[in-house]
This record gives sequence, C-alpha cells and structure tokens, in this order.
Amino acid sequence: MKRLALLILLSIKSIISIAPVTSPQKLSTTDYPKGYFRNPLNIPIQLAANFGELRNNHFHMGLDIRTNQKENLPVYASAEGYIAKIKIERFGFGRAIYIVHPNGYTTLYAHLNDFYPELDKYVKDKQYADRQWEQEIDFEPNQFTVSKGEFIAYSGNTGGSQGPHLHFEIRDTKTGNNLNPLLFDFGLADKVPPSIYKLYYYDRRYSTYQTNPQPIAIRGSDGKYIAVNNPVLVSSPYISFGIAAEDKLNTSSFHYGIDQASLSVDDSLKSSFTLNNISYDDTRYINGSIDYKTKSSGGRYIQHLSRLPGNYSTIFSEGGNGNISTNDTVVHNAEIVVKDAAGNTSVLTFKFKWDSARTKDLMFAANSILLPPNKQNELRTDSIELSFSARAFYDTVPFILGSESSNDIMSASPIYHLHNYTIPVHDSFTVRIKPVVILTEAQRDKVVMQLVGNHKVEAVKGIWSGDFMEAKFRYLGTVELIVDTIPPKINLAGWVDGGYVGTRKSISLRITDNAGEIKSFKALLDGNWLMFK
Repeated sequence: MKRLALLILLSIKSIISIAPVTSPQKLSTTDYPKGYFRNPLNIPIQLAANFGELRNNHFHMGLDIRTNQKENLPVYASAEGYIAKIKIERFGFGRAIYIVHPNGYTTLYAHLNDFYPELDKYVKDKQYADRQWEQEIDFEPNQFTVSKGEFIAYSGNTGGSQGPHLHFEIRDTKTGNNLNPLLFDFGLADKVPPSIYKLYYYDRRYSTYQTNPQPIAIRGSDGKYIAVNNPVLVSSPYISFGIAAEDKLNTSSFHYGIDQASLSVDDSLKSSFTLNNISYDDTRYINGSIDYKTKSSGGRYIQHLSRLPGNYSTIFSEGGNGNISTNDTVVHNAEIVVKDAAGNTSVLTFKFKWDSARTKDLMFAANSILLPPNKQNELRTDSIELSFSARAFYDTVPFILGSESSNDIMSASPIYHLHNYTIPVHDSFTVRIKPVVILTEAQRDKVVMQLVGNHKVEAVKGIWSGDFMEAKFRYLGTVELIVDTIPPKINLAGWVDGGYVGTRKSISLRITDNAGEIKSFKALLDGNWLMFK
C-alpha cells in the first residue's frame, strides 16, 4: 500500500520587529575608454552570453566568449598591468586570473586550463606545499607583470562551465563593481534592436507572491510593438508591469539579455533599470528583479518594470517604484522602451484602463502568516524556530509552515515544510530544530540538518544550542534533522583495485554521500599527496 504523508499545519507565533533599511545609491555615469582593452583571444569575438543576462541567483557579470567548441586556445592580457590574483575552485570560475591595470580597471579571465609556464609552476608548487588543490592567491604588483597582448593562459571548461568558452569581465578596481565590457568597444557589430516577446501586469493590491502575472497580448517586430487590444482592460486599480525580452547581435543566432528598460505612463517616467554596472554584492537581487515564482515554477523569465519593496539593487533609477494607480477609470497611455548596450531601441506602446467589473478580491490560506519585507521576522513553535533578517524578502510572503512525520530511520525530527522553494530569500536565514528522539552524545555529534528544495540537497553540521540544533540556509524547502552515520562512497571509474594503471593519463573516482555534498577529499600515494582536481 502506498504510504500517504500527513501534512500537519502548525500553530505559529509570528514576531515581527522593524529594522532600518538604507535606500539604494544611484550610480554615476561614466565615459569608458574605447580601444584600451584588446580582444583576449586571437579569434574574432563571438558571444555565447552578454553582460546582465539572467541567470540562476545572479546576473551574468561579464561576457562569455566562444572558443569554437575547443579548449586550449591561447588567452592574452587585454591591457598592460599585473596579475593581482589567481583563483582555483571546484565550481564558479574554475581556474581564473585577475589583472589590475593602471587606468583603474581590473580584468578577469575564467574557466581556464593551464596558466602560462612561470605562473603555472608557482601555483602548482603552492598547491603541493599546501596539499590543497583549491587556491586563492594574491600577488604583489611586481611579481607577475604583463604587457598588452601577452600570453597568460589557455582557455578551458573548468568550474561551473557548461562548455568550452572564456568568461571575461571588466571591473572598477576601486569599487569592485562589474561593468559591461561592451561599453569599452570591442568592435562587435550590432544594429539589431531587442525583441519584446511578452507583456504582463500584476495586481499590486497584493504581494507578487500571492498573485500570478496576467498576460497582455502584443504584436510587432523590428523595434516596434503594440498591444493587440487597445485599450487593455486591467482587473485591478493598482498594478505594475513586467516584460519578457531578449537581445540579438548581427553576427550571432544566440539570444542575450537586454541592457535597459523603462516604463512611462501618460508621458511620466514611472520606472527604469540599467544593467551595466553591478556589484557581486548586489547580483543576487536578480531574484527580486524578476518574477521568481513564475521562473522557479517552470515558466519563463519575466523582468519587473517596478521595484519590489525589498529590492535594494542599484540597477533601478531613483524615483518612482513602477506601481500605477488606475482607479480613475480613465484610459492611460503607456510606453515601454527597451535598449541594448549599443543603443538599439525597441518601443512597446499601448493604452490601458481599469475595468472595475473584472475586479475580484483574492482569498488566501487562513493558516498563512504574512512576512513583510524590510522587517525582521521570526516564527516559533515548540519544536522549530525560524529567523529572517530585514533583507530576507523582496515582497510580502504568505508563509505557511507545516510538518509531516518521517519513516526514515535516520530522521531525528519531523520533516518541516518551510513554505516552498518558489519564494526567494536574499540572505541567510536561521533554522533551529529540536529532535523528537532521545540521542546519545555520540549520536548528537553525528546530527546534521538537511534541506531539500529546488533540485538542491544541502546538509549542514549545525551547532547545538541547548536542545535545539541551529543552522543557516539561503533557500526554502523541506528541512529535517538526520543522524548521519553513513560514510561517503568511493567508486573507481574505469579501473579496479590491484589493476595496472601505468598506461593511464589520469585516474578518476566517483565519490557520493547520502546526506549532501562531500566536505573534503584527500588522496595519498605511498604517503605522498596526490593532486586530484
């Protein structure tokens, strides 16, 4: 008989305290030097991805330059300077070089294979001395100087790469902000305006996490778009808009992210954003700049033409938040302007008015607890406690906390449902869980908190605070305590114990764990450390 999980909704006391949140600072415009940086490859630049493209939990912060589906193409310094840092990591950039230039900018080259011989030897010696493959090494200005066009590395497919390419960034050295490299003119031909695929509106009487986007039919091409039906009849007296749009280049069939978008109503600018100057500290604000709920539920990217109340990204201009009052029943004229980095422009015009006959008040689950943005929120029961910072949410979350029993013999608690993974969390939040079984000291030492959500499994060795274990996470899902007494599994990939490996160029292992990712790895040959990647 199939086991049915019983979902138990818990009685919660919501404790909300106000915390100050500073306003975003507007970034100044800059005239960027043209022709100072050269192409980092010796083949014409073809892009697989541009700056500001929409990605999972971040904006794309540079250019992905195609390498003709090959690895080991020579990579060259884009300008004179010195190598300030190298980074070698399992995910992310893989193998990367940072070069500081005398004009106030830093370039980054990522997903590399080997560095140039002198640098490669230095790094390899340090890896063996540290007995550690992953590295982050800072250099003095006079250690590894480079001239413009000097060979620095070979291109590759290392780190969080989905295929051979070179990831290239330009940063403001002083602020650390990433800048759109196309602003520096790399000679890419582009006379194609962005494409606007879809238009939506949101009922902003409610949180964007409580409602669904309402589609507005549009038509057009080559930079000119209109609504199919004019005026558009909207069902709420208070709305905002969102669009699905992409950019293209003359020389490529790839689709890229847009650079700018603005919304004007009755010739008054209501909202605008620009994606050409972003810091890594702010890049996670993408989750408040898109309709995260729709995307994580399997839908497309929709970019908000409004600033959600908890979105403090610097991409939005100061001024209006993009929310529009329509309760006058007058026909309003709207214009959406979308641009790419080359200034090519697409314009969508339409009329809209509120139709009060279409307005319906929405009903929500009685057991939901509204957690607003810009306030510290805590949920507590006798067995679980949650703490969210004032920056955790971009919009009000109708939070539902539930639980179900677990039949897993490793479980030391019920399985708790932290709402669901379709709601983003901006920063780390704290979870405290009390075991429901009696644990020995040895078992307490083996307890981990495991969270499952959005195709991710994360196990954290939390800290004990009295009867509760405490851990931090950055996304919602289901969470429980488990007693992890099962060691990782090691599987030999293509070879056997006692086998002859003298003709092999590499040795591979597949290592898995039942609870989550592997924390650390070390391999020794006759007591000597082996450098596995």
